[in-house]
Amino acid sequence: MIRSSGLVVILLACVSAFFVASGAVFAAENGNMLAFKPEIQRGDIYRPQGLWPLLGVGMGAMDSGASARTGGVPGHIKILGSYYFDSFPFVADAGIGMHNEFLTQRGAGSDTIQSLYTEIAGRYEFTNRWQLGAIWNTLVDNPDRYKSNTNNLASFMGLQALKEFTWNGEYLVRAGGRAMTSVGLNGGSVNTVMAELEVSFGPGHPKVAETPPAPAPVVEEKAIAPHLAKQAVQTFDLDPKLVHFDTASTKLVRESDRYFKRLARALADNHQLFQSVEVVGHTDQRGTPKYNDKLSQRRAKAISQKLVAAGVKSSQVISEGRGETELLSHSMKPSALLLNRRVQLQFKGVKNQSALQNVIQSVAR
Repeated sequence: MIRSSGLVVILLACVSAFFVASGAVFAAENGNMLAFKPEIQRGDIYRPQGLWPLLGVGMGAMDSGASARTGGVPGHIKILGSYYFDSFPFVADAGIGMHNEFLTQRGAGSDTIQSLYTEIAGRYEFTNRWQLGAIWNTLVDNPDRYKSNTNNLASFMGLQALKEFTWNGEYLVRAGGRAMTSVGLNGGSVNTVMAELEVSFGPGHPKVAETPPAPAPVVEEKAIAPHLAKQAVQTFDLDPKLVHFDTASTKLVRESDRYFKRLARALADNHQLFQSVEVVGHTDQRGTPKYNDKLSQRRAKAISQKLVAAGVKSSQVISEGRGETELLSHSMKPSALLLNRRVQLQFKGVKNQSALQNVIQSVAR
């Protein structure tokens, strides 16, 4: 039914390699494993960090071994602890719960199997919040029905795929499934496929740290003509909803690209209106903070190069990346993610704000 010798070989190879990689990541993240001290529920439901508790359920289908009467509908309920690494896009799970299986095979004895359920897993998290990795679970106390060669234990290993998202602005949710094969059963290999749902419990609404206002720029009056000194301390920000990037890219979306080409030429023709322009790159909340920091820096640099290529003096252009620290929206809707993937232009030492504003408005879409 589900059983396949090729599937067993592939699962064993993939799971072994992934657990080795997960162990290396854990060691690199924490240095000394014995000194590991998890922090509970850092971050928020949009960007979890540290240790997060979840409740989980699963249900699927299991086939029978060569001589083991196990074909049926397995299900479980569990409590999980998930650790989100800061420096690597990995998630590690450990959990415990109860396993119950309704047998569909005819035969003597009970038509159900109940066992204590344990689980460990490690997954790579992609920027779109899909997670893919290896999983191992062991049934304790009643494995005799599976004809295990280990007393009181029956183990299974396989691959797991989960999609993580938020629900109602209050809950961290993961949904997906797994494919598993048995390890060391005398009655022949037993394979399982299951659908899963996991939900966080604990603090609901995201904790958004307040960002202190940036200090006012220091401008030396001697660098600007005396009659412009009062106007030179002014700053002017470009509307943050005008320039956006493709996902995980430094390439502007088509409409933003057309707009920015016009804007860059206009700023080059009127560069005398400002002392400098700071190009600030931003990302959406997907991906690790480390990845997003680097991506935002590359975005800022790419836009800075466009300005210089259009004719703005390189001495007037400053670039900075701020990653995902200044989100305009915490929603995971595509339109909200696009809004966060932006570049911001901050003009400093503006000598004539109304004139600069008119220049920017003249090229508006």
